[in-house]
Amino acid sequence: MRYGPIFDRVIVPLGYREGLTQPLFAVDGRYLGMLNMSTTADAPFPTTSVTALALLADVVGAAIDPCRGVAAPVDQEESVVIVTANGTVHPVTAPAAAHPFVSGSAGVELARAVAASGRLGDHLLLDGDVVYRTRMQPVHSGGTLVAYRRVDPPYGLTLRELDVLALLPEGSSNARIAAYLRVEPSTIATHIERILRKLRVPNRTVAAATAVRWGLTVNSRPAEAGEVTQTWSPM
Repeated sequence: MRYGPIFDRVIVPLGYREGLTQPLFAVDGRYLGMLNMSTTADAPFPTTSVTALALLADVVGAAIDPCRGVAAPVDQEESVVIVTANGTVHPVTAPAAAHPFVSGSAGVELARAVAASGRLGDHLLLDGDVVYRTRMQPVHSGGTLVAYRRVDPPYGLTLRELDVLALLPEGSSNARIAAYLRVEPSTIATHIERILRKLRVPNRTVAAATAVRWGLTVNSRPAEAGEVTQTWSPM
């Protein structure tokens, strides 16, 4: 190609006549970008230039890979984003049609907390009617790499039961949980009874410990226009 916005704004004004581009890949095959060499000469690139660009590709790819230093390799079934320190989300792999990492969500706040702690974090994230298993790790850029995938609710729990289970570590009463979820206390009692049976645990304290071990979190959602959001308070 010898035309287009990049040619009009950059290549032609700077006098470039020839270009050579080398794709950059991670060691696991992920596409990372490209390395470009340009010249103002009309002659083809010498063999030494082509060789140099090919040799540099692996070094540059390793240097810019946002997944560099990740403890566990990214699975092909996982989608990956980078959450920066200020909460901005950047896709690393081809973005899924929908994902739980939007500005101000619990998922983003979890990622920022992982970066601040400097430790790995695994979470089971309930986002609407979808459950995600997430793996989070601080990266050299100062943000958090998040690999996530959709999973089935564990132990045959329903989405509402996961909602209730996520609130148990706060130690609140059935009445308080019911008020927050806008249901009757008897409904919460029924949910907890079923949670205990499905998890095969003796009481709500052990169920709460299970929720903590899973890193179970319910993603917040932005309020609709005119909607008043509720703030959870365990007391």
